[in-house]
Amino acid sequence: MTDSEVAVGVTHVADDTMKMTGCGSCGMYMILEGAPGKSFVCMKCRLIELMEEKIRGLEMQVESLVEFRKGFEQIMEQRHEVSEGKSSDLQMEAGLGNSEVRLGEESGQWKHVTKRTRQRKRRASEGEIELQNRFAELENEEGAQQVVTEGDRARKKRRAVSPIGKGEELMEITPNMSPRRIQDGLKRITRENGNGKNLQPEGTGDRLENSTVTRKRQVYVIGDSLLRRIDRPVTRADPENRRVCCLPGAKIRDVDLRLKRILKGAGKNPLIILHVGTNDTARFSLESIKGDYARLGRTLKEIEAQVIFSGILPVPREGQQRCDKIMTINRWLRQWCYKEGFGMYGHWEAFMDRGQFSRDGLHLSREGNRLLGWRLAQLIKRALN
Repeated sequence: MTDSEVAVGVTHVADDTMKMTGCGSCGMYMILEGAPGKSFVCMKCRLIELMEEKIRGLEMQVESLVEFRKGFEQIMEQRHEVSEGKSSDLQMEAGLGNSEVRLGEESGQWKHVTKRTRQRKRRASEGEIELQNRFAELENEEGAQQVVTEGDRARKKRRAVSPIGKGEELMEITPNMSPRRIQDGLKRITRENGNGKNLQPEGTGDRLENSTVTRKRQVYVIGDSLLRRIDRPVTRADPENRRVCCLPGAKIRDVDLRLKRILKGAGKNPLIILHVGTNDTARFSLESIKGDYARLGRTLKEIEAQVIFSGILPVPREGQQRCDKIMTINRWLRQWCYKEGFGMYGHWEAFMDRGQFSRDGLHLSREGNRLLGWRLAQLIKRALN
């Protein structure tokens, strides 16, 4: 075989592997190796789609801020009107006080009294003040005896009202007595009572039982295995009222079935953050996933709570086709949440680095777990405030 024949064979092989492909969005042609998918989209068009999605999210945020500003301005105008009404009432009262009209005592006619009019001070006569000595009773024996009898009456009254029991001696406590001695005296009185009566005053137990303790707002973060190792940054601010529920391998239907059981005893108006949907994108179609989200939304509306959906993260190991499907679901999820009255918080641009995922290309690395936990903690802080 000659050199020319070898060159012709190589060119034929190159022509078989390299093919001209057109972008389904912009229509530009590119030379690619192998047979690309039917709906091929170039990298520039993908970046434009990401930018458009971000712009739509910013427009929604601007609309919400405009509505908030309008409501705030209305509240401030109402407060300003109320304050002006109060100031006008105070000025009227001050004017009436400065130009008060009084009746003269001697002439029997009305007299105009201005602010600078000096009023003569009326001196009290000697007969109006009674001077007496409070300790005069102690100078004689009768007064001293009367004071002693009044002290005995007060002591007997305290014994009758004492919670230790009627007819029992009250233990006298002096300032020099140690706490241990006081405790020993109380134990001795309890033993003498025989049946160990409770020294607590009557009605105190009823008040403690009937009193209700105010409880802080509960926060629940529920989702699939991507929530592993994020409980520490999420619950650090309030460990008693924040919970992270990780359900490995869970899909949207699984969360819908377990939601009411998880939220049992959650209190009034809890904050619920849901991160679910990654496992659904690998097995179900777009219509099926949308139907599962709709059923989950109906369940959430039965529970009076503030709900925020966390956007689905990319899956680097599955390639571009899976990522395009996840992006489509995230766009639909944002619109659906806005329509149903839920919140939506996306993470797509924050997790574009491959180092934030583990070797399997699905779960997060330690750096990715810290980032997701920090973002959810900031989201909870903004939602509660």
